[in-house]
Amino acid sequence: MRAPEPPVHPSRRDVLRRWEELEDWSCAYCDASFGPMVVAEVDHIRPIAKGGVHEWGNLAPACSICNGAKSDHDVDNWLSKPR
Repeated sequence: MRAPEPPVHPSRRDVLRRWEELEDWSCAYCDASFGPMVVAEVDHIRPIAKGGVHEWGNLAPACSICNGAKSDHDVDNWLSKPR
């Protein structure tokens, strides 16, 4: 019996719960491990403000520092800038 597919438009809680089940539970951008000192947030890889959608393929786990710094920037441009 297969596990049910996640909803197409998941809630923030659904996203974080599903990612937490993964063995490598860390920020997609800086690789910081989530825990009491590093809070997980949901980042839209392509920002909603720039035509992105709230679907699994456009979501990534991010720490609050990376998520705040990325803001509504395109991920490729943001990652190419020195930090």
